[in-house]
Amino acid sequence: MADEVAGNAPPAVAEPDGPLRGAEASPKASGWYPDRASPNDQSYWDGQNWTARRRWTSGKGWIVAGNAPEEAMHDTSPPSAAPRLSANPYVSLAPSRSKATGFTFNLGVLLLLVCGIALMYGSVGPWVHLSGSIGVADLRVSLNGIDPGISTLISVNGWVTFIGGILLVVFACFEMTSEELQLGILTTVIAAVTAIFAIYDMFRIVQKISQVPAGLSAEVSVGWGLICVLSAAVLATLIALVRLLQH
Repeated sequence: MADEVAGNAPPAVAEPDGPLRGAEASPKASGWYPDRASPNDQSYWDGQNWTARRRWTSGKGWIVAGNAPEEAMHDTSPPSAAPRLSANPYVSLAPSRSKATGFTFNLGVLLLLVCGIALMYGSVGPWVHLSGSIGVADLRVSLNGIDPGISTLISVNGWVTFIGGILLVVFACFEMTSEELQLGILTTVIAAVTAIFAIYDMFRIVQKISQVPAGLSAEVSVGWGLICVLSAAVLATLIALVRLLQH
């Protein structure tokens, strides 16, 4: 706690600014507030009046004049750590970190958008590719992710991952204008759930392909669409987790 030194005390306490007028005016919480003209000077607002004033002096700390409660005197942090707010007691307090940050576009958001688009594109792309020959004719058949045959094979289809891609794109757009923690959590959950479905789809398709008789003249393989879906879903989950940890 800084000692009061009468000889070096700052000037008498006075209200730095007049009160704001209008419907938007609201009182501040009590506390120390910096002087606009001198960042080394602060005044204490008790909720109704300015009751104390202090000045930061190198090597001595705060030199206080006036009356401030005991708990306020325990705040000995230097001026650089004090909140830089208007001295007017009727200006509403600003949060330490604004949740609405305006339009921002960074690498993480860009990658989430790309992953969402890749999920949608891969969901309607070929998941199973069949190639072979019948006599002299070549046979090439592909089943895309939303083909009813996929539902018959593995009980689900590409519509699940397609919807997951849409939601990722939507929430990535929301994250351009907000840093809400809940938004980051929802994005991570959506990416993780989509990745779980993508892993299940890949596992079931590979399982079905492995059950194809070896003597069959046709070749059955995983299509690029399913590979795209799995890669995009896993990458989106990792990106969403990293962004969530940064909150």
